[in-house]
Amino acid sequence: MVKNITYLLGAGASYNSCPILNELGNKMIEMSQILKNDEIYNNDDFIRGIIDDIEYFGKKAIEYGTIDIYARKLYLNDYSKLEKLKMAISVFFTLWHKTDNIEKENLELKKRNDKNNIKFFEMIDKRYMSLLATILEKQKVDSLSLKIKDNINFVTWNYDLQLERALKKFCNDGTSWKELHNQIAFNIKENENLKICHLNGYHGFFETDFMPHKYGKKEINLLDRITSTNPTEIIQEIFSKKDVTIKYESSFVNYINYAWETKNKFSKKAREQAKKIFSKTDILIIIGYSFPPFNKRVDKELFKELGKQNTEIFYQDPNAVDEFIKELFDTSKPKITCIKNKNNYFHLPYSF
Repeated sequence: MVKNITYLLGAGASYNSCPILNELGNKMIEMSQILKNDEIYNNDDFIRGIIDDIEYFGKKAIEYGTIDIYARKLYLNDYSKLEKLKMAISVFFTLWHKTDNIEKENLELKKRNDKNNIKFFEMIDKRYMSLLATILEKQKVDSLSLKIKDNINFVTWNYDLQLERALKKFCNDGTSWKELHNQIAFNIKENENLKICHLNGYHGFFETDFMPHKYGKKEINLLDRITSTNPTEIIQEIFSKKDVTIKYESSFVNYINYAWETKNKFSKKAREQAKKIFSKTDILIIIGYSFPPFNKRVDKELFKELGKQNTEIFYQDPNAVDEFIKELFDTSKPKITCIKNKNNYFHLPYSF
């Protein structure tokens, strides 16, 4: 009998390609400094505001420990500023993944030649590539479209689209993000049965209310519209197209959608999708997730679904401790295996 496998991803799942914890705050500040050195910073009030926000929220990420903790603070008492934070995060991650800054930074690090204190960032975390090489299939024998094996799903707390970027590498050259979603569903707005469920949302998309009486809310996909690898040119491409009168009418709220936001319909939809996936899970593989306290309520909801069946759990993280997981179960005692030393690839059971 084929078992249903679910991957639960935390920030550590993208450790090799994305800044996490204090790294994120520092990289947000560095990115804002790069953008401030261009004349666009002084020539466009709206873009200058976004650049300043990236720096401001980067500093807050350092002050509070993580950007998510500061987001929680704003949710509790300053929702208007939370909307700004969401825009800053989405724009930053879009810039991070679409610029050539990672390659430039790695070259600078190599010049320092200090192997003990250097972290080189990969454009795509190779662990995703290795896993996908094993679990991807053709939709049909004679088809060029791909799919993840029917019995494997992903639930992630990450804003990044590392998994989806790795998926695009296996698709035909030139496959758009829209086409990718049509093959492997990840867009929370468009699909009721997600293959990849982002609990905190994801960067690179927003909605506009531009002429809503005529067009309704329009989804803007930043990732397909960007052609440059230069940070300043990218931010111009994001906010200087004809359809972006949206400068002043854009909303990132539904795409960076924290799972603990009870009134956000997209956040609620993501939770329901995740619960649906968990309810059918025979094997849960947790990668790089630290179970932060402010996620406990949502984690409890998800793991309650596991309690309905005899789910086997693998927890892959250098600091994996099974007590985190046991606390999420009221009565049942699942089999938990901690994997601390094998972090060069994502665990995949032989029964996949």
